[in-house]
Amino acid sequence: MIGLVRALRPNVLQDNITINSVAPAATITKLLPKNLAAPIIAAGLPVSTSEHVGLAIAYSAVATEERKVEPYGKDSDEIVMKQGRWNGRSILCLGDQYTEVEQPIADLRGQWFGEKNMKLTRLQQAATDFREQGMASKELPN
Repeated sequence: MIGLVRALRPNVLQDNITINSVAPAATITKLLPKNLAAPIIAAGLPVSTSEHVGLAIAYSAVATEERKVEPYGKDSDEIVMKQGRWNGRSILCLGDQYTEVEQPIADLRGQWFGEKNMKLTRLQQAATDFREQGMASKELPN
């Protein structure tokens, strides 16, 4: 699911769409009733409720971002730093805690992926970035 969000995030904005995901860990539902989650609960580990996950879904639909997760293709620094609605973000729900995971991963990409690999990948993206000019910067209503 997160891979799909990453693949679509640079392209959906041109159609005034945003895409985000919610990744719930152990969550009490009909698929994981309390009796099956008992070992997790007994170990004192976090377990979410479906209501908690639902709040994360609602938040992802209305949240705003100070900047885009990361540049793609021909995106300029100006486009990346543009405020707007959340796009391409993922919320991990773990017990009663929420963590947005895409920005920290992107911020550390140079360390774990390598600066040279980042540069070459960005050049490959730019070579195949067929989005209309300015579409990445298209303003979405807040």
